[in-house]
Amino acid sequence: MLLPLLLPCVTQAEPTSWRHVVLSELPPGHLAEIRIAADVPTLVRFESELDPAGTRLQEQGPSLFESLDVSGRLLLLHPSAGAWLWPRLHLQVRRMDGTSLTFVLVPSPPALADAQVDVFLHPFSPGALRAALEKVSAEHEALKLRYARSAVELARYRDDEFNPDVALAVLLLDDEASSSLLKEKPLEVSNTELRALLWFVRLAGRSAYVFLVTNRHRTVNWTPDGAGILHGPAREPLPVIVRARPSILPPGGSGRVVLVTRTPPSADKERYDVQILGPEGPNWQLCYSGAKL
Repeated sequence: MLLPLLLPCVTQAEPTSWRHVVLSELPPGHLAEIRIAADVPTLVRFESELDPAGTRLQEQGPSLFESLDVSGRLLLLHPSAGAWLWPRLHLQVRRMDGTSLTFVLVPSPPALADAQVDVFLHPFSPGALRAALEKVSAEHEALKLRYARSAVELARYRDDEFNPDVALAVLLLDDEASSSLLKEKPLEVSNTELRALLWFVRLAGRSAYVFLVTNRHRTVNWTPDGAGILHGPAREPLPVIVRARPSILPPGGSGRVVLVTRTPPSADKERYDVQILGPEGPNWQLCYSGAKL
């Protein structure tokens, strides 16, 4: 029997390819469908044991399956690698109590084939209730995760509401408001894909760097993937607030990235590295060494 050998391959399939069928919920005259693909094993699980002798394809002719195995409540369908084109087939499954069930085998692309199908006679059978409970539990866990993320985000927004570092970063993102603060001539920082004008502002015990970034790539968007102000040979990061507007720069587009930190007591004696990272490697990073705070 190939079922014990192929079962591990089936159970490792993606959860999205697992589904269940409740036969009593099908419209009158409709048969349950099982999506199969060439060389893709499909495991079908039932609530009671099956009769191997009465489980077969209704159509006559050469078999398109490497195996059609029954073991207890499990049925394994494994179409052969060469069975890439075939008509819809009817599968008769007989249970040990003598009753028979008929399914339609529908040819599908491998990505859409069923890895596992659980078959229930009606929605109140133990297996169906267990499957429904598992689905509700999974949805509940997903809602809990979303709630936890929302709570963290809400807490961050509440902290930001009274955070002067955030207020300064938001102020410097605004063209009109920052025009009175950015008086000095900007520096230019660039690489093969990005060009930026850079201003430095010191205000109320805070130091801020304002980058006006232009994406010079012809086809690819640029997204800041982190930023920092680093100190010393060990490149120790300072606590920093980072804000960007917009968050994604299309080809040829421009936007601002602002970094705000508390001005260190030894700012006049130290030099820092200011960097903005991109997701696509060094060509998408902006760095300015020797910065003063």
